[in-house]
Amino acid sequence: MDNAPAHPPALEEDLKIRNCKHQNSRRETTEMAFLWKICFAVILALYSQVHAQNKRAGGTGALGGWRDADENSELAQKALQVAKDEYNRAMNGGYITEFTKVIRLRKQVVAGAKYSIEVEALVSDCYEKDPATEECQNQEKTKKRCNFQVFLVPWQNRNELLNSYCR
Repeated sequence: MDNAPAHPPALEEDLKIRNCKHQNSRRETTEMAFLWKICFAVILALYSQVHAQNKRAGGTGALGGWRDADENSELAQKALQVAKDEYNRAMNGGYITEFTKVIRLRKQVVAGAKYSIEVEALVSDCYEKDPATEECQNQEKTKKRCNFQVFLVPWQNRNELLNSYCR
């Protein structure tokens, strides 16, 4: 009886298979945990790099947030032109003839660029595309403070005045 197996042969084989599966499962769990650690480290490194670049560019640290924009950049000039043209197109009087001062220009990068614009503008009852008649040239222009939001998607040739207000 001393030589008799502790378990019947079929049960012994079943225990070996279960033990092997358990070891493989533990090994797979360990490998998966290692891969998750690597993924976390890569994501953390990428976030750190983007955050550092954002800080160097003078950002606030919030990705996709509003930032002051360079008034002389090509896109900012396009946003100012779209604001003026679309505002004038919607008016029946009180047309903007020119922006005399950019008070604040901010940009938010989304699926394109959204601009928040605050300007001082000269407003006239003559539309700038009217012929330069004597009546329009002699007409008094008033100064107004205007706010615009413009959305530009250059690769789709999309320019949209989201809202505007002059006072």
